[in-house]
Amino acid sequence: MKIEEFKQLEKRINNQNFNEGYKTINIVLLALSWFGHIASVFLAYFMLSKILSGAMTDNTVVVFTASVIILGGIELLKRDIFDKFSIQYLKLKSLQKVLPLFLLSVLIIGISFYSSISGAKEFASKDKQFESDKELVITQFSDSLNRINDSITKVKDIEILNLKSKLDIKDKEQTDIESQQPLSRQQRQRVADLKTEKTTLRTDIEKIESDKKTLSEETKDKIKEKEIELGSKTEEKKKDNSKNTVMFVIVSTLIELTILAGVYFNEYYKFRSYREFRDKLEKDPNYQKFMIYEQILDIVYLEDTKMNQKLPSNKAIIDMCKVNDMIVLNKDITDFLKVMSGLGIIKFSGSAKYINKQRDLSFEILRKHFNVE
Repeated sequence: MKIEEFKQLEKRINNQNFNEGYKTINIVLLALSWFGHIASVFLAYFMLSKILSGAMTDNTVVVFTASVIILGGIELLKRDIFDKFSIQYLKLKSLQKVLPLFLLSVLIIGISFYSSISGAKEFASKDKQFESDKELVITQFSDSLNRINDSITKVKDIEILNLKSKLDIKDKEQTDIESQQPLSRQQRQRVADLKTEKTTLRTDIEKIESDKKTLSEETKDKIKEKEIELGSKTEEKKKDNSKNTVMFVIVSTLIELTILAGVYFNEYYKFRSYREFRDKLEKDPNYQKFMIYEQILDIVYLEDTKMNQKLPSNKAIIDMCKVNDMIVLNKDITDFLKVMSGLGIIKFSGSAKYINKQRDLSFEILRKHFNVE
């Protein structure tokens, strides 16, 4: 390491204050907290819109607008109340003294957190979609099988009708022959043949009926198997989806914590910077002089004071300071005037004192002289 690098590093380490050191962190957390509000509104929308849709089924625009306004209002209210709680707690360092603000903050944060969590679950959960998809596939599958079954059944019904028609014809032929008594040898043979043929026809009809029944049962079994298969796959999808739901809940929790961290750290950053700067003023004589001179200059240099306007006497300036609750000695005024004269803010003409610079420029010159940013 070179000596110049060491000096720069030493200056950075020793001279860096809290305001400068944590400025970037404060900006990032502040930006993340506002982004968190947007994300919180987005997630909570899925919960609130579902409730509002029950009352306003056809007004999607109204539901969207109302949901965003309500949730946005809750987020802004949460931020403002927690912001006030943070600064009061930092000032008083006592939870008991800011208990009303704390309880109100917890209530609003709880409402917002519950809305975000519920919305996250609603957004991530696809159980209803999985069930709907399963029912749709089963319906399509069963309809397809039933159409095939119906077409086969119709063919078989036609076959049965044809066989029954033949059976009726043979019944009628047998009846007609048997009505002719006594029967000849040929007639008796024919009756025997008809009985055999009728038995065959009945067997064929029974077989077709059995085939129809078997086909119907096979169709039901296939549909049931499909239901079991899809049910198993749907349950697996639900399990996988439940993991996503848990992740969304975790993300929603982190979003809420980010908002609170951003709001609290911003107030802590401002409060710590203020305390650090105030301590610097109290301990540094240079800053103390600047504060005194700036106050005196603000008192004697009024808004309507013009260039080359004559300033009051030292005694009058002391009296003006007293009126403004500022106690100064004659020596303070003398030193003040010397510095102002040296900086060219005022000029002397004999014992008279005159304004020599514009008001804004005068304060800027004073700050630069004391190296105050």
